[in-house]
Amino acid sequence: MWRGKGKITYLCAVHLIHNVTIMKITVIGSSNVDMCSQIDRLPRPGETVGNGAFLQAYGGKGANQAVAARRLGGEVCFITAVGDDPLGREMLARLRKEGIGMADECITPGRHTGIALIMIDRQGENCIAVNPGANQTLSPERTDRFRGKIEHSDIVVMQAEIPYETIRHAAGMAHRAGVPVLFNPAPVCAVDDELMRMVDVLVVNRTEAATLSGTDHVEEAASRLHARGAKNVIVTLGAEGAYAFNGHAGISLPAFRVQAVDAVGAGDTFCGALAVAFARRGQVDRDGLEFAMAAAALAVTKAGAQPSIPTEEETNRFLGGGSIKGEV
Repeated sequence: MWRGKGKITYLCAVHLIHNVTIMKITVIGSSNVDMCSQIDRLPRPGETVGNGAFLQAYGGKGANQAVAARRLGGEVCFITAVGDDPLGREMLARLRKEGIGMADECITPGRHTGIALIMIDRQGENCIAVNPGANQTLSPERTDRFRGKIEHSDIVVMQAEIPYETIRHAAGMAHRAGVPVLFNPAPVCAVDDELMRMVDVLVVNRTEAATLSGTDHVEEAASRLHARGAKNVIVTLGAEGAYAFNGHAGISLPAFRVQAVDAVGAGDTFCGALAVAFARRGQVDRDGLEFAMAAAALAVTKAGAQPSIPTEEETNRFLGGGSIKGEV
């Protein structure tokens, strides 16, 4: 837990290292192929910036969070939709190689696999355009095929790159079964109060928090979102850390200091790690938040969304005083 002026003791690493319980995590979300261009600076409207370096990687917020939850200690079932094309089949093969449970029903005939076009500047900031493709076909009816998995999970994790009616349907299915729901409404979308009341852990960044709450003040935004029904609200603040509110108390944690290379996927890594911690501990607490923040910090030190996601061992070693490239 945090003490004094941001100094850290590493009790959280001890807790997580010795907790060998495997938690069942169901992730419902998108799968994309990331086409990344690393450039000196992001272009202004109408401007072309040259001398970029190209990287193709597998991503999508759903797939990223599934990989993060798996590498960070969960037993993961991933419900998604990919195209009936070489990219989609290769993505399924790679996810299965990660040890993630995938079904052939994820393949969608007649649709292309989702594509994300990403530009990343020298400071690690990025802008992204997504072509959803098969992700749009992940309907409530398709999730019904996985009802047993959802209802017997320790936590269900979702984002907003799939149809909204699917998110509401799956959240209701989990909620009625007493299964906690972690929702990351990114890209930001309108969230009705009925869905908000089914959310146990709401994870938003500063922009998403402001859009959903109507205020730029982080603590007030978290309070308003909790008042709308979310049991725990976590606002991620990039290099400034994170703020969590559960209706009784707020927790502010500073970020770990690392040398940023690429911020793509850091938020997804945070969500996957937090899902594992919450499923194990049954609550959002300082130890779980530190674990998620450490995993996200490690993710920004490497390029690519899924290639940068650390393992549970690497994250615990980092929390325990290990070093990585850059300033920590």
